[in-house]
Amino acid sequence: MVVKILSSSATFSGVRYNTNKVDFGKGELMKVSGFGALNALGVLKPEDYKNHLKAVSALNKRVSHAQFHATISTKAREHNEYALTQIATEWLNKMGYGDQPYLIIFHNDTANNHVHIVTTRVDRQGKKISSAFEKVRGSQHLNNILGQDEKHSAKQDIEKALTYSFSTKAQFMMILESQGYVFREKEGKLEVMKFGVQQGEVSIPTIEQRMRKQDHSVRIKQLKAIFHKYAAQYDTALVPNKIALPGAYAKITKGFTSEFSVRLNEKFGLELIYHASGDKSPYGYTIIDHATKVVLKGGEVMSLKELLDIPAGKRYFDEQASDADLNAEKLRQLDETNRVYYTALLKATMYNYPDLVQGLQHQGLTIIRQGDNYTLADPGGRVFIDIADLLDQGEYQYLTECYSQWAENDNGFQEQPAYVPGIYIAPDIDDEAIHGRNRRRKGKPRTNHR
Repeated sequence: MVVKILSSSATFSGVRYNTNKVDFGKGELMKVSGFGALNALGVLKPEDYKNHLKAVSALNKRVSHAQFHATISTKAREHNEYALTQIATEWLNKMGYGDQPYLIIFHNDTANNHVHIVTTRVDRQGKKISSAFEKVRGSQHLNNILGQDEKHSAKQDIEKALTYSFSTKAQFMMILESQGYVFREKEGKLEVMKFGVQQGEVSIPTIEQRMRKQDHSVRIKQLKAIFHKYAAQYDTALVPNKIALPGAYAKITKGFTSEFSVRLNEKFGLELIYHASGDKSPYGYTIIDHATKVVLKGGEVMSLKELLDIPAGKRYFDEQASDADLNAEKLRQLDETNRVYYTALLKATMYNYPDLVQGLQHQGLTIIRQGDNYTLADPGGRVFIDIADLLDQGEYQYLTECYSQWAENDNGFQEQPAYVPGIYIAPDIDDEAIHGRNRRRKGKPRTNHR
């Protein structure tokens, strides 16, 4: 189970984001607490909740972004909406938010059941609830609720990793890295970290004593046969790795994976870790064979180039050249007419669809994030434009919040549902300016003169 604390907001946009999920059948409002007399009003609107949260937050003018928005996610369907709501309630109490006005909303639109929590960081006395080390505390409190002893688990994981056959310290570290641990080398010891704190340690001499080179030729032949068989069935094309988090879509992180890699892990306990320098293409890989407790250099079984050429893996490298050409188009200048046009188009995706994903898909647009910069891309028109040039400050903040929440999903953009027709277009948007008199453009760039 994973807890994530999402972005703050001055407008409590998390309320609208979650109530929209409920309105479109993708979520369920599980609990409303601490809103006092507001609950007696009967059917409440999202603005009622937002206004109450803003009123409490206004007691402390120094906290400009008072929204506290978090998610608690379970693996697949291990916990239902009621169990998650109970866990979220206990977690809020431990985090100091138990007496706050808060909403708990269950989402059912991803592969992993999860709940969203929205409240305010300001209490009724006008004091800011402590945010010190809140991510670390959040994980610790969740583990305590679930009865998990982090240090005991780390000790067991270290002992298990030492039973593997590995030939370098880096290979030993990869075994634990695959379980979410990070390391700090200090005074002849390897400190094992998780959730931001040290959970255990192992001496480097102990690791070196366990290093051994053994004859794995029989297993290598078996793996080579497995690779050839399953590379013909599943795509070996490499794609950026993603963090499995609840929200709107999977968040890209370092590393690479492939359909082939995922299937081998599921079927045989073979974990493939690809090595790359910076944002360059991978140059090699390591195999962690959990079934036989062996760590191998990928090249001992099959070179990366050979693997990617069986049969579709080379597509990843082919796409790199096309991406470079596409990025060059970002320098293209837009006149004011097109700027107004894309502003209207972007607002339509934000406000006139069940969520941002469907709006972008229906309009044939995408959003590219590079650090704190957001770019609107129209691949059909070969147009790229900074979103900050299209929206005012409030609209820009709302979009980035929606995008951040979308970027937490564990299903990925490509797995979002197809557009459902019949969405109402607001009368203040020029429908003809957005859609044109003739919608069938057949790949032509978007302009106001068709």
